[in-house]
Amino acid sequence: MKGGIVAIVCTVTLCALVYLCWGMFESTLPAPPTEDIYVADFAHMVQGEDRAKMLAIGEDLDNRFGAQLAVVTIDTLGGDDIESYANRLFRAWGIGNAEKNNGVLLLIAKEDRKFRVEVGYGLEGAITDGYAGEVLDGMTPRFQAGEYSPGILEAYRKLAQKIYGEYGEIPPAALFPSKAAGPAVAAEEEEWTMEDYFYCGIFILLMLAIGAVIAFFGGYILDVVLLLLLGGVWYLLNVLLYLVSLGHWGTLSYSKCFRDTGSFLGTSGGSSGSSSGRSGGFGGGRSGGGGASGGW
Repeated sequence: MKGGIVAIVCTVTLCALVYLCWGMFESTLPAPPTEDIYVADFAHMVQGEDRAKMLAIGEDLDNRFGAQLAVVTIDTLGGDDIESYANRLFRAWGIGNAEKNNGVLLLIAKEDRKFRVEVGYGLEGAITDGYAGEVLDGMTPRFQAGEYSPGILEAYRKLAQKIYGEYGEIPPAALFPSKAAGPAVAAEEEEWTMEDYFYCGIFILLMLAIGAVIAFFGGYILDVVLLLLLGGVWYLLNVLLYLVSLGHWGTLSYSKCFRDTGSFLGTSGGSSGSSSGRSGGFGGGRSGGGGASGGW
């Protein structure tokens, strides 16, 4: 009887100790910022001018799409691995929109010389593990040279460009001036795959064939009218696919052929998100576990 009581007491005590240790472990996470949430520079690695640029980009992404891109610098991981730390921080802070899960975290541990890109479920198709690794690879030489702030800004812009692209928009020139604006456009062009060219080529050939048939059997005016009607039907189909797929088909495969169609008809650009700006807090997003880790 006494042995059973002792066993129960020991079990309860052990559970309490585990609970307390877990609570202490969780408390190592920094508290989320209540303002300027897109740059939490606890390790003092970001210069004032670069910080202002990233805050402007982060606010624009949040206002347009409800997407939240946060860079967080800390002194040390406290012995934890950066993957677990980034995932817990992402979920504890709730980076991104709660419904879209379109948050991205760039975490940098200065003393451990490690960094990671953690991506929410909703942006894993745009910021793949491979692309996240490329962004970190680009940071490495800057960090090895001690150029922390420029390296972070460059990585922030690269990640932001992918988010704009996911929602079918080009980064604003005011936020990506001169050199920063050039690579943004070039990156969109380089993203084309054989599948993109295949679908676009099929569509162009189809339009030419239909136009030739109409021109052969009818007049030029009828040709123009019918081509315009076909173009309108095709555009409406793309809009429908965009809505049904929650915005993903608007930037994939054949739809790249018609990225400028929306601006011509006045339906693209501006705000496609539902956020009114979250400079006072995060939106409750969750991480999908995707991303990449590295060091310097």
